[in-house]
Amino acid sequence: MPCVVGRLGRVGLGLVLLVLLGMLAPLAAGARPAVGSLPPPERSPASTPRGVASGTQVDLLRVASLPLGARAGHAYVLGAVVRNGGSVPTRRRVVVFLLRVGSRPLALGSSAVGVAARSSRAYRMRIRLPRVVADGSYALVACVRRAGTDGGLSCVTAEDHLRIGPGVALPRGRVSADGCSSGARSLSSSGSDLYPETGNGGYSSVHTDVFLDYDAADNLLLPGTHVMLTDQATQCLTDFSLDFERTSTNAKDGPDMSVTSVLVNGQPARFAFVQPTYPGDPNGQNDPDPRAHEASQLNPVGGPENNPFPPACTPELMSTKPGKQDSLDGTQCPANKLVITPAKPIPGGATFTVAVAYSGRPGVHNDGDGTTEGWFRNSQPNDAGSFVTTEPVGSEDWMPLNDHPSAKPTYDFYDTVPLGKTAIANGELVSQTANAPDVNFPGGSTTWHWHSPEAIASYLVEDSIGSFDLTERLAASGIVYYEAQDSSIPKNQAAANQAIMNMQEDIVTFQSMFNGPFPFTTDGVVIGVPSASFEEEMQTQIAFAGGTIDLDTFNHENMHQWWGDNVSEANYNLTFFKEGLATFGEYLYMARNAQSAAGGPGTPAGDAAFENSLIKSFDAAYADTGSLWTAAPSDPHPYTLFSGATTYVRPGIAYIALRRILGAANFAAALQQMQATYRQASITEPELEAGFSAFLPHPTQSCRAELSQFFTEWFDTAYPSGGGENRPQITGPGLDGAGFQCS
Repeated sequence: MPCVVGRLGRVGLGLVLLVLLGMLAPLAAGARPAVGSLPPPERSPASTPRGVASGTQVDLLRVASLPLGARAGHAYVLGAVVRNGGSVPTRRRVVVFLLRVGSRPLALGSSAVGVAARSSRAYRMRIRLPRVVADGSYALVACVRRAGTDGGLSCVTAEDHLRIGPGVALPRGRVSADGCSSGARSLSSSGSDLYPETGNGGYSSVHTDVFLDYDAADNLLLPGTHVMLTDQATQCLTDFSLDFERTSTNAKDGPDMSVTSVLVNGQPARFAFVQPTYPGDPNGQNDPDPRAHEASQLNPVGGPENNPFPPACTPELMSTKPGKQDSLDGTQCPANKLVITPAKPIPGGATFTVAVAYSGRPGVHNDGDGTTEGWFRNSQPNDAGSFVTTEPVGSEDWMPLNDHPSAKPTYDFYDTVPLGKTAIANGELVSQTANAPDVNFPGGSTTWHWHSPEAIASYLVEDSIGSFDLTERLAASGIVYYEAQDSSIPKNQAAANQAIMNMQEDIVTFQSMFNGPFPFTTDGVVIGVPSASFEEEMQTQIAFAGGTIDLDTFNHENMHQWWGDNVSEANYNLTFFKEGLATFGEYLYMARNAQSAAGGPGTPAGDAAFENSLIKSFDAAYADTGSLWTAAPSDPHPYTLFSGATTYVRPGIAYIALRRILGAANFAAALQQMQATYRQASITEPELEAGFSAFLPHPTQSCRAELSQFFTEWFDTAYPSGGGENRPQITGPGLDGAGFQCS
């Protein structure tokens, strides 16, 4: 019968136990003999737990799917990646299995793979589908033994699911009689381990109106608080979802809110909170198997029960200690998906509105690295309020939304706050309206209306409320600059902050030389006093925590207004793309200082100093012999997403090399073209690379091939530690390394 590759498959409990605990026993009589089986475990001095770099520690990172149209009885070659995190080389046998609920694992092929110490290796292996396979849905799973006699198995599941038999189309969610179906409850691809619980499909986000009634003294969103979302259906929807973390295990600083009503097109709608399911689950988004709803840092989940499925969410760690990073693997995901069922289906292509009324205490989100982000409370005497910084997912801890970087509606904010408090949000300040005393605000209130005509990614939504001193100015360029500081900041520090904030227009002018025109109508800074985990490039309102601002970080975050804000990452694994360009912004700032000290722009000495500064920045980082090269920037995990130089320095100096390869003028032209092409949208890694490739000075086949290899080495390859040969070899003219040979 014909075989068609569909979405990711999943196996039943009995099969999982066979895969994870057995695998050495022969298949039952009558079953097709295994093409290969796992070898006896290697002998080692001691078993090595995951993450400990002693002996051998082998993990499978991914395995390719079978091609579309794969057929029974045919042979195929699959690509896979295996990693040895241990200190000695090893050779292990990888076995690929076909698994189906209710059937025993069927080995399709095996291959012995040698892997050097502390390195990853891509390899290819041959498998053959049986000539006779019963109709149904099958998962393709590859496994390898990690280490020692009891080291357990490392297994990965192919992204696509093998469907055998007629009628193989796999519906996305529940399908009603009229062809409508549920919207997807994730925007991540199958197998993702980076916040796969976020994002929602079946519609595109068009505009959001935020109405907050905020009691600053008690840090409460009062009755009357609601959001009005305007969306456009991309399919006929029986139901759809939003992201809203209304409660949290962080009892002190996390949220504690409740939803009181939901209206769709003005009519009451049913709603419920459910757990996320791992993207691509063939049993659907309401899979009754608890393992389909578990958290993990990695794919597969692992954990105490050795769950072989991909994670449904990223763990919300309460500690930043490295030893705690896997402590929540295998635990249940919280029910943060707000599933809404309208009174009648929403036709595909229709524009519709969703009003969600809620109230309670907003709070912070605990990320996969233990840091917090979201709504930080300022509880200082006479200075009560909030400070918002939300990357990557903390917006859902104070408002319901489609929480994904690729979801970018425009916004209006209507914040009603106690008299004397100031609301700072994205975009343009439209109005401040004084209100008479009422039940919520016995002392009177002010409604602040901010409007963003430009689309905003979910993690860049700013809405801080407190005792801010707000000023604004209109630059000759037509950009309005807003500058806000918490009034409790000491006067001498506030003056120092003001002097730096006043440099923003100059920074914008300088960075526009590379990126092109500033993409927004406004820009600004808000400096709060809570000790948030980080500064952030909130769109048009850069947020600085702890009461201070510095120029290095300012240049970094302002560069983000182009990269991350105007042109956003398509998914979380592309965080390196925009953080690298922001880090490149820091290198440009250093080069500008060197240029000024040597005679200024336009002078031979000044221009030479500018280029030499960039070269020195590259060469200094390229000499690293530590962790800069041991992880691929495009393959981060939650715990290391924002904590490693892999996300910042490595792509940052890669852009220096790209500038040397393309030439300064072509590099700037590439940046400006991508700003125009992907304005107010998002970009994928292939689109990013194609954007640079289009400006190769010698676009021959060999030059394009070398540049493609450059991207692979710099963005997609994990190397053993040590530097030297264990790092990208292609660099750029005049830089350390092999340079760029094509001309």
